[in-house]
Amino acid sequence: MNRRRVLLAAAGSLFLAIRAAAPAAAAGPAPARPAKSTSAPAAPPPASPLPILGTRLSEYPAGKGKALADKGCLQCHSADIPRQQRLTEKQWTAEVEKMMRWGAEVSESDKAELVSYLVGHFGPDNDRFVPIEVAPLSTSNPAH
Repeated sequence: MNRRRVLLAAAGSLFLAIRAAAPAAAAGPAPARPAKSTSAPAAPPPASPLPILGTRLSEYPAGKGKALADKGCLQCHSADIPRQQRLTEKQWTAEVEKMMRWGAEVSESDKAELVSYLVGHFGPDNDRFVPIEVAPLSTSNPAH
């Protein structure tokens, strides 16, 4: 019964939020603001096209545990996130357990193999990460 009340309250809140936004959307888009002037010149465009946000920039290195990392980690972030790390076994264990609590598809029985893979490739001696430059989402609104 308690779960039903929570779901009904959430649905009601969502309905009210959508209804409150509807009149503003019906009125049309807000007038465009004039562009802010800046004293610094705009940066020149990149020499080559850059990948857009969300592009998978790299893959995990081959090895025992790669399939677990692909399944458990790539659903939420790119391989570049752990590639930047230099964590100890204890730190990787804590990180994997946190991600499991957040919904990563890693079973308790696979946790040790995944941690071993991550420590082996992205442990304290990790020097594999090289930053990659990416294109901004939009140059029309510098606040975002």
